[in-house]
Amino acid sequence: MKKIFLGSVALMALAASAQAADLPRKAYTKAPAPTPVYNWTGFYLSGGGGYGMWAADQQTTGTGFGLLPIRTGGRGFFGTVGGGYDWQLSPSLIAGVFADAQFGNIKGTIDFYDGYSGASSQNKVSYAAGGRLGYLVAPNVLTYVSAGYSHTDFAAANFIASGGAVSGYTLPKQSLDGWFIGGGVENSLNAFVLTAAPNWFLKTDYRIAEYGRGNTSVAYLGAPSSYYLSFKPYVQTVSTSLVYRFNSGAPAYAASAYVPPAPPVRWTGFYLSGGGGYGLWTADNEPSYSGGTYQTQRTSGRGYFGTVGGGYDWQFKPLWVAGVFADAQFGGMKGSVYTYPEGYYGTTTNKTNYAVGGRLGYLIAPNVLTYVNVGYSHADFSATDLNYYSGTSGSYSIAKRSLDGWFLGGGTENSLNLFGISTPGWFMKTEYRVAEYGKDTKPVLSGGAPYPTWYGTFKPYVQTISTSLVYRFNSGQ
Repeated sequence: MKKIFLGSVALMALAASAQAADLPRKAYTKAPAPTPVYNWTGFYLSGGGGYGMWAADQQTTGTGFGLLPIRTGGRGFFGTVGGGYDWQLSPSLIAGVFADAQFGNIKGTIDFYDGYSGASSQNKVSYAAGGRLGYLVAPNVLTYVSAGYSHTDFAAANFIASGGAVSGYTLPKQSLDGWFIGGGVENSLNAFVLTAAPNWFLKTDYRIAEYGRGNTSVAYLGAPSSYYLSFKPYVQTVSTSLVYRFNSGAPAYAASAYVPPAPPVRWTGFYLSGGGGYGLWTADNEPSYSGGTYQTQRTSGRGYFGTVGGGYDWQFKPLWVAGVFADAQFGGMKGSVYTYPEGYYGTTTNKTNYAVGGRLGYLIAPNVLTYVNVGYSHADFSATDLNYYSGTSGSYSIAKRSLDGWFLGGGTENSLNLFGISTPGWFMKTEYRVAEYGKDTKPVLSGGAPYPTWYGTFKPYVQTISTSLVYRFNSGQ
């Protein structure tokens, strides 16, 4: 739980601020405009940190056989540095190019012989170069999408046999090329009433990267063997960085050139939401058999989902909003389950997630809310039919798993009026969330009955990103 909390604390920077001076009660219906930033054109540097997960489709092949395809994974923290150049194409549109790097330890498991030999591997370094296109939802608040090229390195791995002995097999370092797509929000620190930092900005960035399939020769005692490991990773990250802009003192557009959107009268009231997203999960699988405990493998899953929800917000100060909510995710984040002995794997799907919680937000513009949220979460993973490592179907299975846990996340919500569309009541919300669930131990079933002394322990972590349309019943002018 401590790791997940630390990994997501960067999101809290979106809502952290110095205390604003109290304003008259009548200002509750319309937050004051932030100090405008007139010029986004120029160079910038950035540095920060974040949390991420990877899910890899892998398969071991060799002379005369191919083993069961499985999905392994990892999770962990990283630091990031970067820089770029932006052009302000119009009072509201920004385009830019950038390059950055991530250094850390997104640690997981690579499996060589489907349960017989596993190894720890870290996604230590990733580099990216690309472009972004953004829209100024306020003079000092930029929301953007990004895309481009990415390169990643996975550390060399030494495989350990299921009983803990050194197997003699090793996998060299893997270097893979691919592409990424993402998006985020960047705002001046003036949005948090820190007027003494005119050149400093804060950026929160989400990214999903897909890499090409590596087919690497596995070595035995330092010499090439007849085995190859096919490995195709997907890496999902969220990060928060401080940005220093060298151009913020010279106006490119007069303040009158920017026409702010009409803000909602108030944020207090009920709302409903619906949308969709993409997510990854990783799970620590710890099997036991005949009283013995075998090495833990980290498996994973990924996929899309739909989401519906609703809640109630209170605007309790001119710039602060608090609320309660409930929502549900329905989809197919499909992945692998591992249960030794004899290399048994199966497929499970994270089909449903339910959450109830609260959120606390700060209005960085009258119509733009940035927030953090936390609460209770429940997840369901489908029943699993277990197969032998060579693909042979058996009579073994694991029942459906229903797990309770907690989540921590954050996001941004804004009125659709900011795009020049007159849609009273309609908002758009983009939210990141990471959930940790309790450890679940279930007996392996044989023909539907528990198999004596054979159990599988499963502890999942789920990371999602979603975008939803929101209808507020209180937003009429």
